[in-house]
Amino acid sequence: MSLASAFEKVFESKEGADCTFLVHNQELPAHQFILANRSPVLKAMIKGPMAPSTQRHEITDPQITFDDFNNFIKFIYTEKCEVSLENVEALFRLSDMYDVPSLSEFCANTLPKSLKLKNLLKFAKMGMALGNKSNVVNKCLNEVPNKVRYSSSGLQHESQSGMVWISPELVLEFVKYCPRTDSFKEEAVFEKTFEWAKGQCKEKNLEINAENLKEIMSPFVPYFDLEKINLGILTSTIYDYELIPEKQLLKRFVDYFKKEVKKHNPSPTYDMSSPYSYSLYDQY
Repeated sequence: MSLASAFEKVFESKEGADCTFLVHNQELPAHQFILANRSPVLKAMIKGPMAPSTQRHEITDPQITFDDFNNFIKFIYTEKCEVSLENVEALFRLSDMYDVPSLSEFCANTLPKSLKLKNLLKFAKMGMALGNKSNVVNKCLNEVPNKVRYSSSGLQHESQSGMVWISPELVLEFVKYCPRTDSFKEEAVFEKTFEWAKGQCKEKNLEINAENLKEIMSPFVPYFDLEKINLGILTSTIYDYELIPEKQLLKRFVDYFKKEVKKHNPSPTYDMSSPYSYSLYDQY
């Protein structure tokens, strides 16, 4: 039997338990030696001068259920536990309260892989509210390219009232840090953001026009790599809604045509004294 399996067996059997947690009137036996070596806070509770002689420790936090605490103690023993969108906030809280940073790392590394896009963005929102604990926002964003191909939803997440758009702060994180891949390129990130901007117009009862969209998109536009956005989007959406200055757009077109000329004429040589010489651009 491996050490991990042995500790899991001890957790399940409670054999030899020498302390008890009373969580909302439900008893949870545990082992002092394991707890004290995994959490400095639990060590102080168990071994400190204020430790009760009975080694019965009451947990009264209204935000923590018995199942949450039992799940936490399981992690203390085994370095693994059940993580879901419903209990992850409680696990983050317990990780902080009892100074077990590996628990928040486990949650941040495990949960994003199992969530659909709409719930992934909800977890990212939660992560932002918690100060991006364990880099959870970036770990969620790293999964977006893998999830978006299976989802028709935009930058929205579920709430009690239905689907809601994510916050501007989270959109900015999305634009800046979401990985670009072969199946989720720069224009896909742009299109998702532009769709979100139109959603903001509808939500605020604003007309979908260049003035309003330009204002909503302005915090995000500097982070797009125009070199990687195709000309179709540049000449339609970006041009039509005046999302970038005309001078900047013109430079993008000039750079594009220069590359095209160079691609078709990699090392041209011309005798400029010849009456038959011509410019690189004569062929276009």
